[in-house]
Amino acid sequence: MDGYQNPLDDICKHHVWQDILNDFTHKYDMKYKYLILSASLLCPTLSMAQDSLGTSITYDLTAEAAVGTGDYTAFQLVTNRHHVLGTRSNTAYMRGAMNLEHAFSKNLSLSAAVDVIASVHADHKLYLQQGYANLTYQSFFLEVGSREQQQVIRDNLLSSGSFTKGTNAKPIPQIHVGTNGFWTVPYTKEWLQVNFDFGYGKFLDNGYREDCYHRASDVNKMFTTGAYYHQKHLYFRSNPTKRIFALIGIEHVAQFGGTNHSMVNGVMTAKKKPTNLKAFWNVVLPLGDNNYYDDESLEDWVYGNHLGSMTVQLGWNINKQHQLQVYLDDIFEDGSGIRKSNGWDGLWGLQYNNHSSGRQYVRGAVFEYFQSTNQSGPLHWDSGDRPEPIRSQITDLVVGDDDYYNHMFYDSYAHYGMTPGNALITSPIYNKDGYTGFRDNRVKAWHLGINGEITNRLSYLVKGSYREGWGTYKVPLSSKHHSFDAMLQGSYNLGAWQFSAAYAFDKGNIYGDCSTFNIKIGYHGKIL
Repeated sequence: MDGYQNPLDDICKHHVWQDILNDFTHKYDMKYKYLILSASLLCPTLSMAQDSLGTSITYDLTAEAAVGTGDYTAFQLVTNRHHVLGTRSNTAYMRGAMNLEHAFSKNLSLSAAVDVIASVHADHKLYLQQGYANLTYQSFFLEVGSREQQQVIRDNLLSSGSFTKGTNAKPIPQIHVGTNGFWTVPYTKEWLQVNFDFGYGKFLDNGYREDCYHRASDVNKMFTTGAYYHQKHLYFRSNPTKRIFALIGIEHVAQFGGTNHSMVNGVMTAKKKPTNLKAFWNVVLPLGDNNYYDDESLEDWVYGNHLGSMTVQLGWNINKQHQLQVYLDDIFEDGSGIRKSNGWDGLWGLQYNNHSSGRQYVRGAVFEYFQSTNQSGPLHWDSGDRPEPIRSQITDLVVGDDDYYNHMFYDSYAHYGMTPGNALITSPIYNKDGYTGFRDNRVKAWHLGINGEITNRLSYLVKGSYREGWGTYKVPLSSKHHSFDAMLQGSYNLGAWQFSAAYAFDKGNIYGDCSTFNIKIGYHGKIL
């Protein structure tokens, strides 16, 4: 078109983004620089792609506020949302994202996004929530960057979440490969499907952990910076369109590398772990140092901090519209959990899905029981942890006290204070004294989630959890903690506009008595 000027041209000029990048990293944290830089790399791509028939460019604008009483925003409003909404009471944010999708051919496509959040009365004021590029070929992908990953087999809206790779914490930037959904294995007559993901990343919360340590050095004995992240999962599923189908698989994550900073005899001492190629390999199938005691590295009996879950799931298609599934996510931190020495520990669930078209008063429902109290027993004794002559005199082996989510070198499996796993184990961000570990990881909990549509535009979501906690084996609570946390949300879809309002509350002595009203407005626009 003669005389037409693309509105993205000015926005995407390099010097404009460079000024923004310099100002942002000067005011905030240099650790975000390489992520913000992805935005400057994305803009020329957007500009060049304007005239391509295979390109889609959209944007999302969101504003959300939560107001109420109590020390925190009610649990159900915060949990399993990638830590978008602050845990503090009376918090709000504005969010803007730009999304690119470009098809090179029928089989090859590129997608990318930049997503920024500005919050008030939250731990993080301005930050890049997502910044990634994804290259997809048929059913497989290669992705680089920070992205809100969804759970593979748990219901993202209704479930309490995965023990291993949940949706509770801010995204961890990584490079990974995998399948887009389940891939049907050739020559199996569509009876076998596979879903896998494999990648490495890096935790970004170095400054957060160090600040927490210095603010509460009386309760925190250490902090770790520069930790790397490894994740993978592998699931096998029979044809889900058959009357009966089954799924088995495993999820596994590890923290490795990094530097531990501990106070030793009144002196801050740094201990660094390697990040060479061997270190990256050693965490794939957990390997360790056979001479860890003599090498003065008890934590290296296995390299890194490992945890995971093994899943068995059975589905029944009652008919074409209605489906039931039962499942067990058997959780583990080491070999004792893999051998199921941890008793009933795990996530036990029943899930209903309604695939009917049109308005459905009940679209889905999930009921779950979560337990983490056993932890393979309260005692742990390995003669390899002791010097001679004790090592030779007491050769019994007692493997217990798994201490879920805690670690002697990496402190805790958390990202900016929130567990990337199941939120029913209370995250360190809720420790009022600033302690950065998990104080209450021996939990029994019951969880229910239901959603549906009242009209073609109006939908609802109800979630509730009741939990009881006994602390840890090392530091048990003097009395049992408990909390009942519930939420009712209504959402109205008006084309490009989305509106939601919710009320949630907590009752008990974990989060205290919190009552929160929430409102959210979103707009989805299209540039091309």
